[in-house]
Amino acid sequence: MVRTQSLSLSVMASVSPPLSPLSSLPSSVMSKYVVGVCAMEKKTHSKPMREILRRLEKKRQFDVFVFDDDTIFNRPVESWPVCDALISFYSTGFPLQKAEEYVRRVRPVLVNELNMQHVLFDRRKVYALLTCHGIQVPRHIIVNRDLPGGKQDELIEHDNYVEINNVRINKPFVEKPADAEDHNVYLYYPMSAGGGSKRLFRKVGDRSSEFYPDVSHVRRDGSYIYEEFLNTQGTDVKVYTVGSSYGHAEARKSPVLDGRVVRDSAGKEVRYPVILNSTEKEMARKVCLAFHQTVCGFDLLRVRGTSYVCDVNGWSFVKNSKKYYDDCGLILHNYLVSALRSRYFRQRRANSLSVTGTQMCPQYATEPSLVSNGGHDWHHTRQSSGSDVSESSVTSNTSTGLSLDENREELRCVVAVVRHGDRTPKQKLKTHVWEKDLVDFYEKRRSEGKYDEVKVKSVADLQELLDLVRSLIKTYAPGVGLKNGMWEAEGGDSFEKVLQMKRVLERWKFAGINRKVQFKPHKNFAVAAAAYADDPEGAEKRKVLMILKWGGDLTERGRQQGEALGRSFRNSLYPVEVEEGGLLRLHSTFRHDLKIFTSDEGRVQMTAAAFAKGFLELEGDLTPILVGLVTTLGRDANKMLDHSGQADATEEMQAIKAKLGTLLQRDYSSVEEMQAAIAPLKAESIIQALEIIKNPKETLVRLLELVRKLRGEIAELVQDKRADEATPLYMGETFSLMFERWDKIFRDFYSTKTGTFNLSKIPDVHDCIKYDLLHNASVGWKCGLDLFKLAEALARCYVSQEYGMDIEEKQSIGNRVSQALCAKIRADIVTVMLASVNEQLSSSSSGSLYRNVDGAEDGTSVDSADQDIEHHGYRLDPSFAKELRIKSPGTRVRTRLYFTSESHLHTLLNVLRFQCPSWRARIHDRGEDDEYDISLEQELFSNEILKRMGISVNDHMTQRKYVFHESKLISDSSWRALDRIVEINYLAHIVIRVFETPSLPEDSEDRFRVEISFSAGVNDGLVDSPVGAEGVQDTIYLTKNMTGVMFEDMLAACVSSVQSTSA
Repeated sequence: MVRTQSLSLSVMASVSPPLSPLSSLPSSVMSKYVVGVCAMEKKTHSKPMREILRRLEKKRQFDVFVFDDDTIFNRPVESWPVCDALISFYSTGFPLQKAEEYVRRVRPVLVNELNMQHVLFDRRKVYALLTCHGIQVPRHIIVNRDLPGGKQDELIEHDNYVEINNVRINKPFVEKPADAEDHNVYLYYPMSAGGGSKRLFRKVGDRSSEFYPDVSHVRRDGSYIYEEFLNTQGTDVKVYTVGSSYGHAEARKSPVLDGRVVRDSAGKEVRYPVILNSTEKEMARKVCLAFHQTVCGFDLLRVRGTSYVCDVNGWSFVKNSKKYYDDCGLILHNYLVSALRSRYFRQRRANSLSVTGTQMCPQYATEPSLVSNGGHDWHHTRQSSGSDVSESSVTSNTSTGLSLDENREELRCVVAVVRHGDRTPKQKLKTHVWEKDLVDFYEKRRSEGKYDEVKVKSVADLQELLDLVRSLIKTYAPGVGLKNGMWEAEGGDSFEKVLQMKRVLERWKFAGINRKVQFKPHKNFAVAAAAYADDPEGAEKRKVLMILKWGGDLTERGRQQGEALGRSFRNSLYPVEVEEGGLLRLHSTFRHDLKIFTSDEGRVQMTAAAFAKGFLELEGDLTPILVGLVTTLGRDANKMLDHSGQADATEEMQAIKAKLGTLLQRDYSSVEEMQAAIAPLKAESIIQALEIIKNPKETLVRLLELVRKLRGEIAELVQDKRADEATPLYMGETFSLMFERWDKIFRDFYSTKTGTFNLSKIPDVHDCIKYDLLHNASVGWKCGLDLFKLAEALARCYVSQEYGMDIEEKQSIGNRVSQALCAKIRADIVTVMLASVNEQLSSSSSGSLYRNVDGAEDGTSVDSADQDIEHHGYRLDPSFAKELRIKSPGTRVRTRLYFTSESHLHTLLNVLRFQCPSWRARIHDRGEDDEYDISLEQELFSNEILKRMGISVNDHMTQRKYVFHESKLISDSSWRALDRIVEINYLAHIVIRVFETPSLPEDSEDRFRVEISFSAGVNDGLVDSPVGAEGVQDTIYLTKNMTGVMFEDMLAACVSSVQSTSA
């Protein structure tokens, strides 16, 4: 058989007789090199392969032979066509060893080395080779069950971690089969997030994973890698190399979120090209060389500024990109030509098969000037290459495709602080126990040599405790048990408490964060324990106080309202003028820098997950969304959002609570005297509440009486044995448990010894009656609504004023409690402003407030030791914008969402309203319309606050000036609207948006405008709003024209106003 000079992408359907070696052919036929493609037809017939081979042939230097499956499987290698170069790679079913035999016989130039592809079959070998070449992989342990001699590693499994050889991997963790051909990868969630597991698999239709809430145990049927789950903010990235100097990265929504595959009109999964940083480019080069695979795909994770390789796939092509096909075809052409023209290879051809060894394509043989400048040939691309594009969201007319109107504003940043959603009441049940099995349960778990408190939260422990309680009931139940009705007689509390404990432990599956049990030994427990050891029968009983705590969880109503609020944010806060699709289009194309932060409280975390589900239009359970998208702050940074932020203000707040307790329990000679004492700032909502209250002391007595009546209603229902079944309560609560809840409130609210009220319980009364009216309305409360109205009126006077009654107190407490949060919000705003006015962010030391430690050109890397919560995510590669029909590739919006508790909403709102004395004094000393410098000292202190929390920042800040004017602060109408707020309800939120006018000079203070708004949260539909009203209350715009520079300076001043006590 003689090959022609113009053969076009031939497929070897049959080969007979065998081809002759190249050296035996006439010289007239040898003007082209022969490139063989030996792979499964499914791969060789795919669009990417056809596109690239077509580009190879267009150069007129190659004939391309594509081996068909019949040749590969049914013909001996002696009958296979002889090639100068070979593209061959494994996929399922491919006879790799047969291909290797062919290579040993023909010795072609290899694009991808075949013997190294065996390594790719075993994930353990892949990780070992990556580690050997200094490429970071996730922290992991390996469980081998296929060792010689049948020896197996022993895996120890606990509720929240697995352990092997004394190395522990905590949940969430990923379980990967050692066999790389097994794509059934499982992700296991911790009990604190709800437990369960997610199963990832090769895409089936529009699904790539499924969540199993009740499956939490690992597999034991083979060898596995267990690795820490790395939170990539819901993004997966695959890198496609073509040689060691070129890589194309594409990102998609991670399957760990909701498992829904987003496909384009052609049915292909939607991915978008993104830009790699310098560290990731070097990783791509190392992967390519380490595995000897010129064309290679691998999976990349970028987490808190550090990048990891978590999988290497071997031969991989981008599915649908003309630009990539052009680049790949050109680079492969250059590689092959360079190798085939070498003197060594010409001599080898002359000697036919006498020379041993197989030549790989030389990694240095590139012609960079021919590669399109939008690619990622990072050793040679020009300055305008996509890999060097600045993160600046200020774009030219040509890059956006839009005319730049002189007054046109663009959204740059959204910061929101949100209160958690509707929750169940926090409850606890105490009982003294002496029974041997329960005491032994405590003894097994206390510290050795100490009789200390024990907390039980694990599934195994709670299940064991439930079994013990069930056993006790069988023994002591009146009329049933062996010790009929003897529980109280033998020294126990009411036997009803044991029954209640069983009901609570049985109410939900043992997952999540809804229950814990504490054991506290009596003060003489050590003596009793010693006596018991000597004489178990005659000794004094060992006694332990057993405390069961539950509640405080997000309700289904709260979850639905959280999702609705997320949808509302998506539709109302992000303009759609620039491009169709709004936020979802912006987010999916990696032009939306989103991070969601929460405190470590379960209801706050679940609220954030529910919000994210609606915000990004996700599907499925909240647990995968929580783990994959939400960042729970660590110990140092947690003060930013949790109650520990109140520590510095505790003494001052306690004094105010005592003052309120006195003011609300005395008589007044007139309404005016009462209003002046209780409402010094004359807020309208408090004045209206006092008009309802009239006489505070008498109102407290009325409130106590209403609580007594409600408690009586519940007591009657407790006596009705059919009530629990006839009138089911929310989340399986029983009337006995409800009675305990209200009885505790009744006892704690009023002290019969002192004859005084404990006003700190007013919020509990208000929350509990609101909960029962919303969730247990079927009971038909006789006095419920009257109790709610009275409790709400008292709560108006008390709750908001816990954080200060006059301006000075509100300033002091507000700035102490919200100091860390204000510092973080300021950093968010400053980062956006500086990034926008620095066209070359990558080379600017002040381009981002967050420090770029290693100098990576896109500012994505931070010191790995810091594990910084702030880092830049992946950005769209703008060189692909035209191909992807993206009108404004340079647009980038930063969103930071902070979910927290009510206290932080009160205090942050007070900071925005009243600022701090030093800033107000500085402004008023010089008057309006004067120009002010930003205080460098205050900025540095604000940055230092973040550093203490482990958030790296850049100390060097650009200095600016601004002109103060009162009109830039909160307007009079907004003040009045805030004074009318009855309650900062569930899902109350403060939203700060930053807009930029790019046409203004960089040093103009008017270039950035800050808009601040507030909503008091959901409508309860109980009193002031229509029954069943949904959604959140109307938005109040506090200011729409504060300049960014002024806002930054104000926050810096407020943060540093408590410098002396924080230092």
